[in-house]
Amino acid sequence: MPVDADRFVVRPYAAGDETAILDLFARSFHATLTSPRWAWRYRENPAGREHISLAFEDGRLVGHYAGYPVVFRLDGADILAHQIGDTMTDRSIRHIGRGATSVLGRTALDFYERFCEGKVAFNYGFNVSNIQRFSLRFLRSDRVEPVAYRYRDLAADPVRPISRWERYARGYQLELVTETGAEWDELFERAAPAYRFLARRDAAYVRWRYLREPDERCFVVAIRKWRRLAGWIAFRIKGDRFRLGDALIDPGNEDAFDVLLRHVIPGYPVRAVEAWFPARPRWFEAVLTKSRLLPALEPQDLSLMCVPFGAPDATARMRESLYYTLGDSDLF
Repeated sequence: MPVDADRFVVRPYAAGDETAILDLFARSFHATLTSPRWAWRYRENPAGREHISLAFEDGRLVGHYAGYPVVFRLDGADILAHQIGDTMTDRSIRHIGRGATSVLGRTALDFYERFCEGKVAFNYGFNVSNIQRFSLRFLRSDRVEPVAYRYRDLAADPVRPISRWERYARGYQLELVTETGAEWDELFERAAPAYRFLARRDAAYVRWRYLREPDERCFVVAIRKWRRLAGWIAFRIKGDRFRLGDALIDPGNEDAFDVLLRHVIPGYPVRAVEAWFPARPRWFEAVLTKSRLLPALEPQDLSLMCVPFGAPDATARMRESLYYTLGDSDLF
């Protein structure tokens, strides 16, 4: 059906719209997005707030396109990007228009104009095949690569626990994290050059992304070598799976990753470990291989997508050097 330009109003988020957004989320995904979780995503992010475009039909919310600002470190320089999330439309208007003239297309292009052009280096997201096709054809998106999924079957290949004395002999101490501070910033600055291209995993980011996230329990475990912070992991337990959501390891202490896994995983009744890690940087690929987190087919056929703005070579740079994890998506 052709789209009537006067029928829909597309505008940015305004105070009070969250009630309608939560309702549209429930209608679109048959799931609940709570008010605290919405506020955490869109209002409490230290990199930016309320980057949301909305479409209304007769005052009723029918379209939503939004992104969470994320600061990346690329070869020593900080750049701003958006992780695109919660792309949704009401079922009643999905047949109206086509491509860029559809309600989703118009809402996305409004988001590009308001929040992206001249403001960010790129947008990115992790999409299933139907959204990939729409994004490639109508939203200037590039497919970077299939998601780098990794898996370890613990029934066939269990993780051998590490003893306390083994850890102490190697100088390692571990702790469950409840707060981050200056040493987390120092770790990121020390480690970032060895990763080249990654989200700025500093104290503020870890605090917001993992420690302050409402509704879902996420664990962050830090490891120190001779009392100096050497790395951390973030994870959840989902059923019988250990979901390794994120990790940052000092490249001078590569064995810290194996120590972390051997300390943490045996404490849970899980049958598998799953994670996202690309085969870069190469030194960390070797760490993953040693821990037998091996490449496997991603179950949802997801791909990493990119829309370049201020960084026209963003897609190529991602393929060359981007480090990402499950925690860089909205699926963890």
